[in-house]
Amino acid sequence: GFLAEKEPWIRDHLEQRKRELLKQTKFSVGDGSALLYLGQEYPVYLSSEHKSPFFDGKRFLLPQKDFSENKPLIIGLYKSLAKGCIGEKVRFYSKLVGVTPSAVKVGSANTRWGSCSGKNSLNFTWKLILASEAAVDYVVVHELCHILQHNHSARFWQEVGRVLPDYKEREKLLRQLQKRLVMEDW
Repeated sequence: GFLAEKEPWIRDHLEQRKRELLKQTKFSVGDGSALLYLGQEYPVYLSSEHKSPFFDGKRFLLPQKDFSENKPLIIGLYKSLAKGCIGEKVRFYSKLVGVTPSAVKVGSANTRWGSCSGKNSLNFTWKLILASEAAVDYVVVHELCHILQHNHSARFWQEVGRVLPDYKEREKLLRQLQKRLVMEDW
């Protein structure tokens, strides 16, 4: 029957998910590891001088604490980096798309990179700051185009393509990052 046919596939998927969850539970950020920022990896150093995480453009400096304690602090730093970067990109691309969002927020949504409400308020997850700039630009333009077209119609994709003709390549970058994040416990 149907299930018997699908069984190897189901088993493979369950095995894969088990491996992912195992990696997630082992995931940790400490001295000598690296953190992503705009698609690049930067080294992490634990520092007794820093009470809160700090990024100087070359490295991340974290307080000398366990990852479980540092994790919310790192997310806090990422959120503020994301607010600055995404805010700037929204201002830049708004002009190109020809729209103005009613608000721009950065939150902790786990399911999507970004969304546009019926009232044209844009929401982004802080995790977008981990993606390369090409991918961040794509998500920003995608959400701005939803102000023009609250759907994924041909006209919507025309608008996206007008601003970013290579948007399909950029989508692939996001999918690669998604695969990586499945292994990380954020």
